[in-house]
Amino acid sequence: EPPAQGLTEFTFVPLFQDELRFVVAPLHPWAKLGRAPRESIESETLVLYNKTSQTFRLVAEYFREDKITLSNFIELGSMEAIKELVKIGIGAGVLAPWIARTELESGSLVSLPLGVRKLRRHWGVAHLKGRRLALAEETFVGLCVSVSEILGLKAPNVAA
Repeated sequence: EPPAQGLTEFTFVPLFQDELRFVVAPLHPWAKLGRAPRESIESETLVLYNKTSQTFRLVAEYFREDKITLSNFIELGSMEAIKELVKIGIGAGVLAPWIARTELESGSLVSLPLGVRKLRRHWGVAHLKGRRLALAEETFVGLCVSVSEILGLKAPNVAA
């Protein structure tokens, strides 16, 4: 996430945006419908990333704004574990499609929107403003930009 307002002592180098979506097994009722009916989200077991993460907070806030209570969820510290649970039919995961690119391409998972509104994250690297980066730090930022481009994640409007 870009640094909050007031944190002007940082320079934020944007890398890419992604969208959090539901992922379900192909036999899941939502996959057959092609969407997640709003009325069935609360009763579905959601498989979410670590409760202490910014991603969990974004997902919880998204559903709170839609007056949907997250009471039936499993939290895991591994994206691989989330995908595996979802593949065997234990609920609906919430993650970005690039994390499950292989599974979505093979058809072992299906991606669906969370709702009418999109839930986007902004990825980047922050460093102290005005501080000259060491070679290793510059190299790291450059690698992050390159990998984002290679993975096809770099947003067209994001400058390197």
